Amino acid sequence: MRPSTWSFVLMAAGSCVAQGDLAALLASQDDLSTLLELVGLVDGLADTLSSATNITILAPTNEAFANVPRDIPEGQAIELRNDTVAIGALLANHVFRGAYPSSVITDVPTFAQTLLDDSYITAQQPFSNFTGGAYNGLVRNGQDVCILSGEQTISTVTEADITLGGITIHKVDTVLSFGAPFQLFTFRAGYLAMNAALEATQLNFAFGETGADVQGLNISDYTIFVPTDAAFQSIGSVLESADVETLREVLRYHIIPNNVIFSPSLGNVTVPTLQGANLTFTVLPDGSAWVNNARITFPNTILYNGVAHVIDRFVRTTGGRHRLRGTPMLT
Repeated sequence: MRPSTWSFVLMAAGSCVAQGDLAALLASQDDLSTLLELVGLVDGLADTLSSATNITILAPTNEAFANVPRDIPEGQAIELRNDTVAIGALLANHVFRGAYPSSVITDVPTFAQTLLDDSYITAQQPFSNFTGGAYNGLVRNGQDVCILSGEQTISTVTEADITLGGITIHKVDTVLSFGAPFQLFTFRAGYLAMNAALEATQLNFAFGETGADVQGLNISDYTIFVPTDAAFQSIGSVLESADVETLREVLRYHIIPNNVIFSPSLGNVTVPTLQGANLTFTVLPDGSAWVNNARITFPNTILYNGVAHVIDRFVRTTGGRHRLRGTPMLT
């Protein structure tokens, strides 16, 4: 067992005796036999979770585990049962800190933290680097309760509100995904201009990675706004004529450090950016969300250590020496 991670649930249990037998409950569910086996591979996990209170466990079915690609670390670990770090990280990402019965989940997403922290690192990858645990979302879609996780993965609850003492358990049809590092997300999603801009301005952000070989700005727990490739193309001539330092500052204006902001919190508020100036968020009566002059078109991509919101144009700078000459509106 990894004490640094599971200590949260031990503290939550306090001096109470075990309130139920998680292993016995899982064994009683034919479609959770894979989960039972994986829990058993992590020393003491079943007993620890059984005695915990105020947590929510998302329980992937056997079919959900079978559908995990085997060419990723967690898929290999599921297949070979030989990597307890990857398995522990995967399971930790399925345990919310807090009780979330289906009755409290609405059509407005709730983003909550899990037990997945930065203590899970293998030779292939770290799995998360949020302070206090990785985030996943819970939202109601019609009659369905859905879970939002990394790689824009959506899991649907197939059976809700199984209770065991102070634990709420929901079965899900898809295993939750880890958040990707930022520049891997933009590459996979096709936002290649953003990656090219980071390269050109030498802002290859480490974004929370650790170790002596890390280069670039090291931040975590951040919010970043990603202009589409079309947004870059719309001001292409201006970008070509701007100096590197100006471009660097414009990109920094799209990053909020030390503040993970999901769309439900994007009300009429103002927050400081990495560049130093403020961004103002506005939600209009039609429900559209804006950051300064830019509309958020695709919100809430959960990353390895932050959240990304795609926007339809560059965020307008408010003036000063780093405004792009010839396009004060950045539209």
